[in-house]
Amino acid sequence: MRYQLLLLVLPHFAFHIVIDNVRIFDGETLQGLSSVVIDGDVIGDDATGATQRIDGEGGVLLPGFIDSHTHPNSMEHLESLTSHGVTTAFNMACYSAPLCNSMQHHPGLVEVHWGTTPATVLGSSVGNTILNVTSDESLLIHGEEDVERWAHQQASRGPEFFKMAAEPSGPSQEILDTVVQSAHRQGKQAICHAATQASQRQAHLSGADQIHHTPLDAAVDEQLALQVVAQGQVSVPTLSVMRRFAALFGANYAAARDSVKVYYDAAVPILVGTDANEETIASVAFGSSLHAELVLLAEAGMSNVQVLRSATAIPARHWGLDDRGVIAPGKRADLVLIRGNPLDNITETQNISRVWVRGIEYALKS
Repeated sequence: MRYQLLLLVLPHFAFHIVIDNVRIFDGETLQGLSSVVIDGDVIGDDATGATQRIDGEGGVLLPGFIDSHTHPNSMEHLESLTSHGVTTAFNMACYSAPLCNSMQHHPGLVEVHWGTTPATVLGSSVGNTILNVTSDESLLIHGEEDVERWAHQQASRGPEFFKMAAEPSGPSQEILDTVVQSAHRQGKQAICHAATQASQRQAHLSGADQIHHTPLDAAVDEQLALQVVAQGQVSVPTLSVMRRFAALFGANYAAARDSVKVYYDAAVPILVGTDANEETIASVAFGSSLHAELVLLAEAGMSNVQVLRSATAIPARHWGLDDRGVIAPGKRADLVLIRGNPLDNITETQNISRVWVRGIEYALKS
């Protein structure tokens, strides 16, 4: 709440800030020492008349991080995400539209986008979770002929994308295919949960735009990876939660890690997502887990520069958010200033000194 008093006093203040002496990672490459202008809520190109000048002390300035798989449901979650440099997040399971809407439109905090309740069936693992949370069987799909009803119900709540779950005892291939078709008819992306090798193949065959998680039984093979990239699909590995599940239940984390390398070598676009949540036994911290995810992706074989792209420019592109993910005039002033060089050592992203969300600086705890 500490940022809100300033916003109440100066709700329409036009920030004109110059950040000097910084190395800029613009979403693609690291530039030499330079300056960046914050002009209101966007990046500007005119440093004259600055109301504030900040010495970046040779640090690296990056676009705000994008977490493509989270489950925030409180202001504390939003604060934690923002304090760790996450300026855009995607809520992957909305059980209550009023609650999901309440996580949006908080100036100076992470911007949250949300989708449908996951499309699944009675008796599945995800279906059991939905019933445990809501006790509402209408949120489940009862056969292929029921997809249209479910899609209409979900669309009436105002989601930005469709979510579904491919899993053992989950929806048939026909149901998954029909959910994707429904999403695409409405001009929305279809996101598919897939935590086994067979589920990854189901997700691919369905035509889902994004395949979330990685297998905990056996790694994907090169043939599937090439098919995924040929179809224009992307991977969101969520290694943080896969490692947590593996530790809790003795599953095969190496399969998840190795799948990242297979996808990476095949040039499948990879987006950073953490599955940050407090609701499951495999809880994952909000905000800090993004930095852990960057390390895990690097350990899986991705280059540091590609890891950073996967948290900035690449997700912005694949989510259709062309106003962010890069540092360039006219783009959103979502910025993270860090000490150190993450291209040399990816753990340096944890050394955050300042964060801005649409030009509003977040007050980090000392």
